Amino acid sequence: MEEVMEEVMEEMMEVMEEVMEEVMEEVMEEVMEEVMEEVMEEVMEEVMEEVMEEVMEEVMEEVMEEVMEEVIEEVMEEVMEEVMEVMEEVLEEVMEEVMEEVMEEVMEEVMEEMMEEEVMEEVMEEVMEEVMEEVMEEVMEEVTEEVMEEVMEEMMEEVMEEVMEEVMEE
Repeated sequence: MEEVMEEVMEEMMEVMEEVMEEVMEEVMEEVMEEVMEEVMEEVMEEVMEEVMEEVMEEVMEEVMEEVMEEVIEEVMEEVMEEVMEVMEEVLEEVMEEVMEEVMEEVMEEVMEEMMEEEVMEEVMEEVMEEVMEEVMEEVMEEVTEEVMEEVMEEMMEEVMEEVMEEVMEE
């Protein structure tokens, strides 16, 4: 009996060992699978996060660069347009003012020259004419007065002479 029991126990132990081995293998496999899955998930998550972050950063940088370039171009175009408009307006105003001043100066100079040359000549001519007229009038008046006086005197003398002669004759 002892021997049989020993054998049975041995066999039992062997079977138990085998079963335990198999069970342990399966359990270890499952546990390892789960652990590996979790670890891999975590690792993949972290790696993917980092990779995605880097990729997103690069993409965003590129996109932002392009967008900023376009925006800056558009803004610069608009700004340049506005600046050009303002410059045109300012230039117009300045040119108007400058032209006004220049025209004023030129007109002044022209008027001065005209006054000096032609106008002065004309004015002097007119003045001289008037003066000459007045002078001539006065002279003529005086001359005619004197002449008339002389003529009258002579006439009177002649008449008196004739009268005296006639009287004397009688």
